Amino acid sequence: MIFQSYFIKKKIQDLAKNTSIRKSRFCSLNEAKDFLIVFNIKDKEQILPCVEQLKELNKKISIGVFIPKKLKILTETDPSWLQIKEDEFGSNGLPSPPLCEQFNTISVDILIDLTRADDYAMHYLQVLHPASFKVGNKSSLRNLFDLTVTMGANDDIPQFFRQHILFYLQTIRSR
Repeated sequence: MIFQSYFIKKKIQDLAKNTSIRKSRFCSLNEAKDFLIVFNIKDKEQILPCVEQLKELNKKISIGVFIPKKLKILTETDPSWLQIKEDEFGSNGLPSPPLCEQFNTISVDILIDLTRADDYAMHYLQVLHPASFKVGNKSSLRNLFDLTVTMGANDDIPQFFRQHILFYLQTIRSR
């Protein structure tokens, strides 16, 4: 498992260095219309209030939710939810090419990562995503996000989302 984490982290860092894959463009909350929120299913109850906040602002929300092998199904049937099952990752810990392709077809202005710092498989998917503006939690990996905020292991996600992510997105002046 340690070797697998090392391999994935190295692969992510190599991909993140290649900034020619996408052009980064800061985008304010007012300018953005489409959002992709990525999280682990175990945080679902904390994430739903964040999703509702964006919906109240008339934003279109897509969801990328990681589902560990222990949980076989998700009761959510909304087509805007992409279920990223651990079964779709190879023995090396990397997502399958069809999963990467499906994830990358979600067209958004802003990708918001609400996974935990050590969720390398999800970081791999995110570094490949073509979103022009990416917001996420600070981790040991560099250059994953255009806007990095620090979320503690015990932070309340809805409060963190409101006080940090939404605050900074409202403050950005991109023009």
